[in-house]
Amino acid sequence: MFKFAPVLLAPLVLAACQVGTMQSGTPRMDQAGTCFLYVQEEAGGTYSVISGVGDGTPQPKAMVKRGLSGAQTDAVWAKERKIMDINPECLAIVATDRSEARPAPKS
Repeated sequence: MFKFAPVLLAPLVLAACQVGTMQSGTPRMDQAGTCFLYVQEEAGGTYSVISGVGDGTPQPKAMVKRGLSGAQTDAVWAKERKIMDINPECLAIVATDRSEARPAPKS
């Protein structure tokens, strides 16, 4: 009976390692399963809200809502953040609000 114990425990150990990998360290938006949400400050005092789910690529696809006022930005951010809490795709979450807005890249 003890011959089979390592075989039966192997899947449990492997699963624990995979869960531990996602939980250890800081989640990054380029990691598969990491939901991300952040704000960019645009020219003219408007904001953009960027959100998506990491797919393992350096620049995952994202949804962008542009030209928002401060109040609109906060409302969109709060709604998206609540969705992330119940989204089964979100294995980890990286979210920064308007107080931590990044400047928009210059084109």
